[in-house]
Amino acid sequence: MNKIYEIIKENEIEKLKEILKENSKEIKEKEKKKIIKYSIKQKVNKEIIEYLITKEIKDINFKDRKGRNLLHISIKKQNKIEIIKLLVSKRININSKDKKGKTILYYSIKYLQNQNLIEFIEYLISKGININSKTRENETILHFACKYNSIKIIEYLISKGININSKTNRNETILHFACKKNTLEIIKYLISKGININSITKWNETILHYACKKNSLEVIKYLISKGININSKTNRNETILHFACKKNSLEVIKYLISKGIGIHSITKWNETILHYACKKNSLEVIEYLISQGIDIHSKSIWNKTCLHSVCQYNPKLEIIEYLISQGIDLYEKTNYNETILHLACRNEPSIQIIEYLISKGLDINSKTNRNETALHFACQSDPSIEIIEYLISKGIDINAKTNRNETVLHLACQSDASIEVIEYLISKGIDINAKTNDNETALHLACLYNSSLEVIECLISKGIDINAKTNHNETALHFACLSNSSLEIIEYLISKGIDINEKTNYNETVFHYACQYNPSIEVVKYLISKGIDINAKTNDNETALHYACENNSSLEVIEYLISKGIDINEKTNYNQTALHLACQYNTSIQAIEYLISKGIDINAKTNQNQTALHYACQNNPSLEVTEYLISKGIDINAKTNRNETALHFACENNSSIEVIEYLISKGIDINEKTNYNQTALHLACQYNTSIQAIEYLISKGIDINAKTNRNQTALHLSCEYNPSIEVIEYLISKGIDINEKTNNNENALHLACQSNSSIEVIEYLISKGIDINEKTNQNETALHYACRYNFFQIIEYLISKGIDINAKTNRNETALHYACQNNPSLKVIEYLISKGIDINAKTNQNQTALHLACQFNSIRIIEYLISKGIDINAKTNENETALSISIKNENENVIKFLLMNDVNIDNLKQKHITKQFIELFSQIYSINEDLNNLLKSNDNFSDLIIQSNDSFKFKVHKLILLTRFDNNELILQKFINNCYQKSKKEIEIILNFLYTGFSNFDKIIQLKNENENEEYKKITKFFKEIEIETNWIENKKGRKGIIKDLSKLYQQNETKDFTIICEEKEIKIHKLILIIRSELFKGMFQLNIQDSSNQVHDYSQKSFETIKELIYFLYHDNFSKEIILEEYFDLKDYYQLNPNSIIDLILKELKIKLKIKKIIFFIFFILN
Repeated sequence: MNKIYEIIKENEIEKLKEILKENSKEIKEKEKKKIIKYSIKQKVNKEIIEYLITKEIKDINFKDRKGRNLLHISIKKQNKIEIIKLLVSKRININSKDKKGKTILYYSIKYLQNQNLIEFIEYLISKGININSKTRENETILHFACKYNSIKIIEYLISKGININSKTNRNETILHFACKKNTLEIIKYLISKGININSITKWNETILHYACKKNSLEVIKYLISKGININSKTNRNETILHFACKKNSLEVIKYLISKGIGIHSITKWNETILHYACKKNSLEVIEYLISQGIDIHSKSIWNKTCLHSVCQYNPKLEIIEYLISQGIDLYEKTNYNETILHLACRNEPSIQIIEYLISKGLDINSKTNRNETALHFACQSDPSIEIIEYLISKGIDINAKTNRNETVLHLACQSDASIEVIEYLISKGIDINAKTNDNETALHLACLYNSSLEVIECLISKGIDINAKTNHNETALHFACLSNSSLEIIEYLISKGIDINEKTNYNETVFHYACQYNPSIEVVKYLISKGIDINAKTNDNETALHYACENNSSLEVIEYLISKGIDINEKTNYNQTALHLACQYNTSIQAIEYLISKGIDINAKTNQNQTALHYACQNNPSLEVTEYLISKGIDINAKTNRNETALHFACENNSSIEVIEYLISKGIDINEKTNYNQTALHLACQYNTSIQAIEYLISKGIDINAKTNRNQTALHLSCEYNPSIEVIEYLISKGIDINEKTNNNENALHLACQSNSSIEVIEYLISKGIDINEKTNQNETALHYACRYNFFQIIEYLISKGIDINAKTNRNETALHYACQNNPSLKVIEYLISKGIDINAKTNQNQTALHLACQFNSIRIIEYLISKGIDINAKTNENETALSISIKNENENVIKFLLMNDVNIDNLKQKHITKQFIELFSQIYSINEDLNNLLKSNDNFSDLIIQSNDSFKFKVHKLILLTRFDNNELILQKFINNCYQKSKKEIEIILNFLYTGFSNFDKIIQLKNENENEEYKKITKFFKEIEIETNWIENKKGRKGIIKDLSKLYQQNETKDFTIICEEKEIKIHKLILIIRSELFKGMFQLNIQDSSNQVHDYSQKSFETIKELIYFLYHDNFSKEIILEEYFDLKDYYQLNPNSIIDLILKELKIKLKIKKIIFFIFFILN
C-alpha cells in the first residue's frame, strides 16, 4: 500500500491506474476511500481525483470519522477551486454536514479566505447549497463570517437575506461574535443594519460584556455611545466592570467608572470587582479601585476576602503587603476554615511570601474543615522542597492528618513530588505506613499517580508495606496497572514480592486493571508471562476482554487476548458480550471487525434485550460501525424491553443525521413506539438532535402529533428540554397542535417558560395563538413556571402581554411565592411588586412571600420585602414567623436584620432561644440600642449643636463624639465644621454610625441605586476630609467598636462627673452613661433630682463589689467576673436597665438548666 501512496505523491496517474488494476482484488472499498482522501490532502492533479471518483470509488458521499465528506476535506486542504467544482459535478452531496453540523459553506469561510470567496459562494448557491443552514450549535454562516473577520462576506450574506438577528443555542447574535473578535468595522456595520444591540446570551451577557472580555477600549466606547445598557448584569450578577477587572486593563476600568457604572455591585457569590481584580494580581488596578472607595473588607459567600483571592491565584508579595497596609484582616478564614497561608501554599508561591505571612503571626498549624494544614496544601501541585523545609523548620505538624486521614506524604506522592521531597519528609520522621480512610498507603498513591520508579524504590527501601491493601482490597500493583505505569515499575513491584494474583472485593485482578485505559501491550504480555489467569472474572462476570473493549483499547491488545484463548463470547451478568461494550464505548471499527471475524455472536442480547446495534447508536455513534453491523446481518428492528429500536437510541443520543438516514434507508420502523409511547421524533426533540434530523424524520412520514403516555407531543418535549426556535417554528409549520396539553394540563408555553427559552421562542408561541393564561391541574400559569426559575426576560414579556399577575395555584400561591423560593432573584421580585402583585398574599398554609424568603435564607430579598411593607410578624398555620424560621435555619444575617426591624419576639417558643439567638439578640439590643435611643430622643441632655447645609440642627452629646474620635478635640472641631457643608441625610447616617456602630456603609455599598452609591462616595469622602483613614471606620463598626471606645472611657477617671457611694466607698461614673443605660437615673436627672450634687447613694443596699461590677457592665455590656444572677436581676429591675424582658427569660432558663447560682456571664449571655 505504501507504494500506492508514493505514486500519488508523485502525481503519476498511469502508474496509479496500473497498480490499482493489478491489486483490484486485494484493495477493498475501504482502502480506496483512504486513497482518495489521501490524494485530496496531497493536492494532487485533477486527473487523479477524477479517475478515482469515477472509476474506483462506488460511493463518493462517504464520510470520515468527523462526518466530513470529500468536499469538506478538499476545502480544508485549500485545494484548487477546479477540484471542488469537479467533486460537485459528480453529484456529491453539497449540503452534507460534518458532525458539528457544518456544511462546506462554513469550511469555505474558514479556509478559502485568500481566494475569490464571494464568487465561489455564488457558485455554491447556484448549485443549490442551503445558505440558511445552521450548525448543531445553531450558528448561521453569518456567525461564522463574524468569527473569521470577513466584512465583505458579511455584507454579501446579509444582501442574500440571512437573518441578522439569528441566535445560537447560547443565544449569541452575530454581534456577540464580532465583539469576541474586537472588529470595530464589522460591529459598526452590523449596528448600522439594525441588529439588536441589547440582545443577551443564555447567561445574560451583552455584547458589552464580550467587548470587556477582550479589553478593547475603542469598541467599548463605541458601544456605549450607541446607548447600550451599561448596567446590565449576567445571570451571575456580574457587571461589565467585573469582566474588565478579570482582564486587568486599568484604562478600561477607569473609563467605565467615569461613565457612572457602580463599583460596589456584587455577584451572586457576593464578589466585588476587587475580588475579581485580586485574582489577576495587578497592584496598579487594585490600588486604583481602593482609591475609589471600594470596600476592601467585603467577603464572598465563601467568606473569602480579596486577600484570599490574591493568595489563591498566583500570589504576589507586593500586593499582599499593600492590602495588609490598608487594614485588611489577614487572619480571616474562609467558610472552609482556610487561611491565606493555606491558599498561598497551594499555588507555588515564592518562599518570601510564606516567610512574610508567618512573620505576621499567622497560625502555622491552623487547619481547614477538612483538617488540612498549610503543609498539606504545600505538598499538592508540584511541591517545593524549599517551602516544605521552611514550614517544618517553623514547627508545623508533619504528621497531621486530614479528615480522610491523609498525611502530607500521601499528598506528595499523588502530586508527582520530586524524590528530594519524598526523602526529606521521610527523614523528618513522617509515618511511612500511614493509611487514608480508604486504607491507601503512600505507595498506592505513588503508583496511581504515576510517580517515578525512583520514588517507588525509595518508599519500598524505607520499609513501606508493599502488600498493603485498600478497603477495596487493591494492592499497589492494581494501582500501577490501572494508571498505565511503565513496565519497569510493574516489573519492580513483582520482583519485590507483591502478590500478582490478589483480587479486589469486586474480584478484579491486576490483569483487569491493566486492560483498562489505553493499556500497554508490553504490560499485558508481561503479566501473562508471569502466569496471571487470563480468564479471571469479576463479580459482574467481566473478563479482561470486556474491560479492554469498554475502554477503547488498541486492536493489538484485543487481538493478543483472543490469541491467548480468552473466551470471546463470555457474557457479563447483564448479558453483555465484548461486542456490546466495544460498540457502546466507540472502540475502533477495526476492533469490532476483528471480534466479528473471530465468531462473536453479533445478535447477542443483554438482559434489557439490547443488541450491539442499540449500543452502537449511543454515545456519538459512527456511521461506519452502524453500516458494518447491518452489513453483517444484525437485526435492525430488534427491540429492547422498553420497546426501543436502534432508531430511538440514535435520536436519543444526538446522533448524526447520516446514522438516522441510514437506519431508515435500511427499513427500520420509523413509527415504532417505546413502552412510554415515545416515537423517534419525541426523542429527537427532547435530546436536541439537529433540525436536519427532525426535518428528515417528518419528511419520512413520522406521526408529528403522536403523544407519549403523559400526553406530550414533540413540541412539548422540545419546549421543555431544548427549546430551539428553529425546531419549534418547523414543528408548528408542519401542523403540530400548538394548544395540545399534557396530562398535567401544561401547554408548550408552560414548558418553554421553565426551561429558560429564548424570548424569541416565547414571543413566537404567543404570536401563534397559544393561550397565555392557561392553567395546569395545580392552577399554575406560565408566569408561575417562569418565576420558579427566575427567568426575568420571560417574566417581563409575559406580564407585558397581559398574563394575570395575581393568579393563584390550588395552594393559593402567587407568582411572588414562587419567585421567593429556590435561589430567588431580587430583580424579579422588585419587578413583580412594581407591577402590582399582592405582596401580602398568603398560601393555604398562611405563608407570605417573606416566610418563603426566610426559608431560603435570602437576606437581600427579605430586606426588600420588608421595605415594601410586607407583614414582618405574619404567622403560618404552624404558628411560624419569619423570625422563628430564620432561627431554625441559623441564618445570622437574617435574624439580625429582623431584630433590627422591630420584629415581634413575644411569640417565640423555648426551642427558639438558641445559643446563636442569644448572642445575636445581645448584639442588637443593650448598648447599641441605648445609644440609638439617646440619638433619637432629642432630650435635654445634649450639649452640642451640629448644623447641616440646609440649616437643620442636630442636638448631640460631646462626650459620645469625643469618645468616638479618640478624645481628639481637633478632629471633633473639623467634624462640626465639615457638617456645615453636608446634607441632613448625610449627617443622619454619620451620626447613626458614630452613636450605634451599625455599619450603614455596608448596606449602601450593596444598594443598586446609582444615586445612593454616589451618596456612599460622599460619606467616605467626608471622613477623608476630616483626616480619618478608611481603616478607622472599620475599627469603629458594630457593637465591638462601641464597646472598645466605651472601655477606654471607663478608664478615664478625670472625665467622670458623677459619684455613687456604697458601703462608704466611692465609685466614679459618667453621668451620661447613667442616663443612657438606666431609666431610673434618666428619670431622676429629668426631674432635676440631685442634679446639682455629684453624689447619689445606692438605695439597693447591695455590696460595693456588686455595684462596682454593675458599673463595669454599663460600659462593657459584660461582667469582669462571675456574679450571682439573683443580684443582677435585682439591680437590673431596680435601676430599670435595658435590655428588655426577653433577657430575663434567657437567664432564668440558663439558671434552671444549669442548676447553679453563679454563671460566667460573658460565656453564657454574651457568648462572643
